[in-house]
Amino acid sequence: MLRKKHKTVLRTLLVLYAIVFYCSVSNANPLNSGIGDSLNPESPKPVFNLQTNSIQSMNKAQLTLLVDYLFEMDTIPFDLVNNINAAISNLVCVDSKKEVSGLSDITSFPSADFYTGWEINNLFPEKDMLKLKGDTSVTLNLQAFGHNNYINPFNGTITSNFGWRDSVQHKGIDFDLNKGDKVVSAFDGMVRIAKRYGGFGNVVIIRHYNGLETVYAHLSKLKVKPGQLISAGELIGLGGSTGHSTGSHLHFEVRFKGVPVNPKYLISFADGKLLCEELVIKKTKWGLAAFPKDEKQYTIEKGDTIFEIAKRFGTTTASIKEMNGLTGRVRLIAGQTINVAQ
Repeated sequence: MLRKKHKTVLRTLLVLYAIVFYCSVSNANPLNSGIGDSLNPESPKPVFNLQTNSIQSMNKAQLTLLVDYLFEMDTIPFDLVNNINAAISNLVCVDSKKEVSGLSDITSFPSADFYTGWEINNLFPEKDMLKLKGDTSVTLNLQAFGHNNYINPFNGTITSNFGWRDSVQHKGIDFDLNKGDKVVSAFDGMVRIAKRYGGFGNVVIIRHYNGLETVYAHLSKLKVKPGQLISAGELIGLGGSTGHSTGSHLHFEVRFKGVPVNPKYLISFADGKLLCEELVIKKTKWGLAAFPKDEKQYTIEKGDTIFEIAKRFGTTTASIKEMNGLTGRVRLIAGQTINVAQ
């Protein structure tokens, strides 16, 4: 088994090898092509001056090495990736075990129109929606680009829900499972993170074509690599209790641009299906509200409160009461239908 320092040396050699391949094909000097500048610690950021014809002349193996180089960077330049996508019909994923094809319906990476980059070091780098003043909302097509499958990441008992737990915000839901149980991807997408990270233990983060990211934590083993394309229902890891965990379970999160969203706002885990095709994500002072587009009414579930319903639909308790002619202390009954929008 390679020691850590040996792995680092090998990793560096692979990066240099990719650069050599690129330069040998394009007849470019690393210093004036921009690749050399990206390795200079004094450079504020990498600057690429690449000829599209040079990339198009590469074969599959050379393109693979160039993609490997890109995934060494903190932020991947989309102009270069677009040239690579334009040069080939079947893109080879950085996971050498999996060949990727049929990317003609996406741009660069999943949800490139929502995100400014492809971060491979920080788990949740973007939280820009919560920094904006006033009401801000966006509608996500959960079945974008024909990727209309949803699969429960694990069919097990939910032991902990989203929300406050022991004076700490629990940003996902927990499924009870045994060590070694198979955990699968909820949607089609691309793996952004697959590594051991603090309290999450072994964690996988997948960015999906609908704009969402899903998080799978406390895994005993990782079965995917960063950059790997994944289909809904495909194995990504095995259940476990790594990180800050008192017992074997799956911690599952749904996030938009780094901000957690209650998974139950869009998924029926009991039925194993989505609650809607189009989801509105709205910034509020409580975080992100999430609800089906054009939803006018809501059916009360056991444990619901006016405050939680208002938070879910991005409105206020006063508005909910006014729309439904309610006054004073309200007692909600499971199965009752109330108005949540005009």
